[in-house]
Amino acid sequence: MFGKYFYNKNIRNVVILFGTVFNDITIKRVKSNGDIQTQFKVPISYGPAQKYLTMLDQSSIGDDNERLGIKLPRLSFEITTMSYDPTRKLQTTKKIKEIKPLGSIDKIQIINGGSGYTSAPTVTISNPSGSGVTATATSTITDGVVTSITIVLAGTQYITSPNVTITGGGGTNAKAIANLDASLNTLVSAYTPVPYNFDIDLSVMVKNSDDGAQILEQILPYFTPEFHVTLNEMATLGIKRDIPIILNSISTEDDYEGDFLSRRSLTHTLSFTVQGYLYGPTSDIGIIREVDVNAGTSFKDVDIKEVNIDIKPDPIDADPDDNPSTITTITDV
Repeated sequence: MFGKYFYNKNIRNVVILFGTVFNDITIKRVKSNGDIQTQFKVPISYGPAQKYLTMLDQSSIGDDNERLGIKLPRLSFEITTMSYDPTRKLQTTKKIKEIKPLGSIDKIQIINGGSGYTSAPTVTISNPSGSGVTATATSTITDGVVTSITIVLAGTQYITSPNVTITGGGGTNAKAIANLDASLNTLVSAYTPVPYNFDIDLSVMVKNSDDGAQILEQILPYFTPEFHVTLNEMATLGIKRDIPIILNSISTEDDYEGDFLSRRSLTHTLSFTVQGYLYGPTSDIGIIREVDVNAGTSFKDVDIKEVNIDIKPDPIDADPDDNPSTITTITDV
């Protein structure tokens, strides 16, 4: 039943989103006269706080060559639980649809060969949207007229037909249009996402209380108790959403035990809930190539069908960007 592989990176995107929110915290340490002694950004990484505190303890054992590069202050975070949120449930059977990149250029059609060309003009094709590869082509002239255009690189991820520009070569008025290889699918769809709450603990590990106070004061004022961040939630479907990050609680732990040889660490733990969504697999929607309707004129008896209307594109294998004509056939039933 669950044999279809898919990976939308929804959980990964939540982790990246959360880490990005807290990756620009700065600490300033000042002298008694108010001059800044040192200033640095607080590093942040994914993992449990105990992992880094253990590494910190180990870094004080052995000679300098054996010590691990772990210093305080430091931020770490990890997902503790994931739970379904019924309060944000959407209609299960509703589908989301988005235009799918149609792909590569199938052919370039000359609509005007122009005149006066003494050398082959340059063919420029506009860029695709997103991160696709731009197509390239070359032209051929005969007796001063552009007679053919050869595709060198078909390009990728074109959603609409690109613009084709013909310049140089000493001539004028040559024009051409590009046709995309879009004979299979043009839409991608998926069912509405499932709402999940991601409980994440952010650990603020410091050696002194002032460092901790600086970090907390750069975080807490933004949460009332939620803070919204825009997430590129599902790039395949072009969905961006404002995701709330909710601050639930704050706790503090001081592991200093009074031993002069013990290393002191002060840990503030901030518990958050990120209200995200998980998407299922996506599927392609094929092009409708024929519409066949039985129609009637009786409003009293809906079972009476008087005519059949059949509509097809001409030609039947036309691509959507070809702007094909249609053939409509009406017959009595």
